[in-house]
Amino acid sequence: MSIQKIILIVLIAVLSLMTDSSTKLYSMVMTYERYTAGLEKKSITLDFGKIVYLENSVKSDETLLFVHGFGGNKDTWNRLIEALDEKYHVIVIDLPGHGESISEKTLGYSMSEQAERVYAFVEAKQLKDIYLFGHSMGGAIALHYTGSHEETLKALILIDAMGLEKTKSDGVKLVERSDKNPLYDVCTEERLETLLHYSLHKPPYIPDIIKEAMLKEKCERRDLEKILYEDMYKDVCCLNDLAKKIHIPTLILWGDKDRMTHIDNATLFHDTIQGSTLVILKEIGHVPILEDPERTADEVEKFIGKVDP
Repeated sequence: MSIQKIILIVLIAVLSLMTDSSTKLYSMVMTYERYTAGLEKKSITLDFGKIVYLENSVKSDETLLFVHGFGGNKDTWNRLIEALDEKYHVIVIDLPGHGESISEKTLGYSMSEQAERVYAFVEAKQLKDIYLFGHSMGGAIALHYTGSHEETLKALILIDAMGLEKTKSDGVKLVERSDKNPLYDVCTEERLETLLHYSLHKPPYIPDIIKEAMLKEKCERRDLEKILYEDMYKDVCCLNDLAKKIHIPTLILWGDKDRMTHIDNATLFHDTIQGSTLVILKEIGHVPILEDPERTADEVEKFIGKVDP
């Protein structure tokens, strides 16, 4: 058992004595993870509403901007960022419709709209020469962003990204609005376990009380996530033309056991994006940043070292 897992178990045991609310406990655990990753929560109000984000205080020539996937939030990246060991300036956003950022149902959440909001954030923060990370849906947003604002980027990192499709996911069509789709309508313990099963080949330890808080949050967001889901599929697919025009260094990082975005799609990204680097992580599913943050961080650091030696 890893030291991190032991510390997490002890922390949860101690905190559970301090509160009878799974939601409060979950919030405390996330606060602890941010602390160990050196991240501070901040916010900024733009024309469309508030963006909540995490940022560290590291002074570095490399700025890393992280964009999470569908149903995720800024804390999805905590363990990867901790594994990067405060070597880079890091910013992690809650996309509109997610986490603590503006989540009005009428806002509109297509990938191109979300990409322009990320750009508005970049402009407001006066960021330049960014390493842009996108996981899953965040990868499709990153592709849209790069297609319009490549001049702001130094490199692109796509992790089990959506946007190009060669082979469908294992036994599940994500576009289906039914119980067969693990992303859709997660409001029972069974549905949460299905989501975790399809997302993670090698899941990290998740205590039952944390799962309880996760399920409560997913259920409270059910109506909003249906809107997000519908809007996502307005322009999430078939981004081949955008990908062909990318001319910045690009890392494509993929778990070979991904059940949501098939491993064959990694090869398609690699073949489509000129000069890209492809790394396949063995025995990892759709979320390498949670399943093996240390190995993911190693590959990221190798890539950054090549881009900016």
